[in-house]
Amino acid sequence: MRRAVASVWAVILTAFFVQTANGLQTSLLSVRAGLEAFHPVTIGIVMASYYVGYSAAPLASRAVIGRLGHVNTMGIGALCAAAVIAAHAFVVTPVAWAVFRMVSGFALSSLYIGAESWIHDRVDNEKRGRVFSIYMVVQLIAMTLAQALLSAGDPRTALPFLLAAGLFAVGTAPVLLARGTAPHRAPPEPFNIVRLFLASPLGAIATVLSGVTWSIVFTFGPNYAQRSGFDLHQVSLYMALAMIGGGLLQFPLGWLSDVTGRRLTIGLMSAGGIAVALLGLWADGHGDAAKYLASALTGALVFPMYAISCAHTNDAVAPQNRVAAAAGLVLLFGLGSIFGPLACGGAVAAMGTGGLFVVLAAALSVSLAAAAITR
Repeated sequence: MRRAVASVWAVILTAFFVQTANGLQTSLLSVRAGLEAFHPVTIGIVMASYYVGYSAAPLASRAVIGRLGHVNTMGIGALCAAAVIAAHAFVVTPVAWAVFRMVSGFALSSLYIGAESWIHDRVDNEKRGRVFSIYMVVQLIAMTLAQALLSAGDPRTALPFLLAAGLFAVGTAPVLLARGTAPHRAPPEPFNIVRLFLASPLGAIATVLSGVTWSIVFTFGPNYAQRSGFDLHQVSLYMALAMIGGGLLQFPLGWLSDVTGRRLTIGLMSAGGIAVALLGLWADGHGDAAKYLASALTGALVFPMYAISCAHTNDAVAPQNRVAAAAGLVLLFGLGSIFGPLACGGAVAAMGTGGLFVVLAAALSVSLAAAAITR
């Protein structure tokens, strides 16, 4: 395990800085949109726009990584994200933000494909669940730190936007320093979505649904807390608890998937997530402590799903297909993530704040069914 982690340390460290910045920018934009009195449906469209760009990047990533390599792809992605989040501070309109979010999504999706294919290239099947879980735990720690940074500056000013931009820029350093350890393969072979579903139906379906649930919590969680009457510090705490919950269970669930099987783990997580979504519905009218508990438990069962789904899929993928498979998984996650904020925005507009948990329960029910009937 030590050798496996050492072979991908640069990716993990870059992910820390990038996800600190990304966590800050997502919560910041959700809160600022509320302060600007954007309609819930408008917020859903703006936040979903990120995932439109996120889903477009995998279509070009195989050629981009084949030409530029993992290091350059990740570095350029982080710098583009830095420029775009800074632009949000100076042009505050729904249309401009939607465009900025698409560009940011494309840049960061390219970065993640480089990072995740690097990991899957360097780590064998027996350790993949645990190493990928470490990668995800570091990201969740970063996003937890981001919630503390949210209250470090007034969301109406440029300061927090520029702070996020600086963190993105710093994220380029680790992979540049580890350039010599990056994968050096011939241009990756194609591996389309149909082949991905055929290789691992459950992995592909669970990846789509993890995109739905992750994006709901990540993009609408701050707005939910704000609509529940929380001040900025309470919004930060609400989101931090979700990240902490995910971080605490990420590695144990990765270990469980390595030992007992990924299908069983995905089924257990989905069933638990449905119960937690129902708890969230109940907590909506039962005080702050209940809302905080629901947030922590939701994060614990929603955020680890992507790592388990990716590991399940890559168990069935040959090494020469891993870059293309990583691109396919990011595309599936992105497509699910487009739907999440759109569905949540409509549900919140129709049902109030509890609509967030209704959509979560529906998505996790589909995930549970997939674990029961597919391989």
